Amino acid sequence: MEQNSPVESGEIDTSSQPLKTSGKKVASNFLLFFLLVIWPLSSYFLMSDFGSGGGDQSTEFYLENANLVTQIYLPTVFIQLLVFLLIFLVLRLCKEGFSSIGLGGFNFKNLFTGIIFWVGISFFFLLMVNTLQIYKFFTPPQISHLLPKTQIQKIIWVIMALSASVSEESAFRGFVLTRLNSHIGNWWLTILIASLFFSLGHLYQGFSGMIFAGLYGASFSVLFLWRKSLFPCITAHFIQDIIPLFAP
Repeated sequence: MEQNSPVESGEIDTSSQPLKTSGKKVASNFLLFFLLVIWPLSSYFLMSDFGSGGGDQSTEFYLENANLVTQIYLPTVFIQLLVFLLIFLVLRLCKEGFSSIGLGGFNFKNLFTGIIFWVGISFFFLLMVNTLQIYKFFTPPQISHLLPKTQIQKIIWVIMALSASVSEESAFRGFVLTRLNSHIGNWWLTILIASLFFSLGHLYQGFSGMIFAGLYGASFSVLFLWRKSLFPCITAHFIQDIIPLFAP
């Protein structure tokens, strides 16, 4: 298969290219550590009180009276935008464009691929969940208390879903996969490690939620490497996040 440069094709170059200067290495490695470790763990600790839908009386009272928009949705959007800004700054420091992490190749084929991928992977996981539930090996994560109920909450939820799909795919698929593989040199091992750390950020949904987040992350990683573009992943991720508005 012919490989074009990111600039020429608008797609990611999946070859491992070590950074040239120590300063760039430090910035890139720090952001890699932040995305792999600090961000997932902070997400867990910030959301752990909300994840189970239950807990002590003070937590239940807070959940019943919390303003989802100002206390959960908007802070989440802010954090997602901050992460995307960090990625942008590191790319500028390294004199690289967004195409180096796969933010190129936007076309209807990739858009359609993302939709078809979401349908296929959702059907597969639905069968898996139903099978596991029959044998009592799986308990669905309880996140209904986090879902929007009013019209304004639904609008902010869509904005949050868009920011999450762009920033998380740019971070965990675009930046983490390409930079981590430059150290490891094995794409399958890279996908395994990245998906494991990605799943840690969903521990607040319970162990089952973490497992399925990891499986989704691994699936998106394969899609990313196949299409050499983040846009199919962003499309599938966005659909996955807004589906609760229509089918909680």
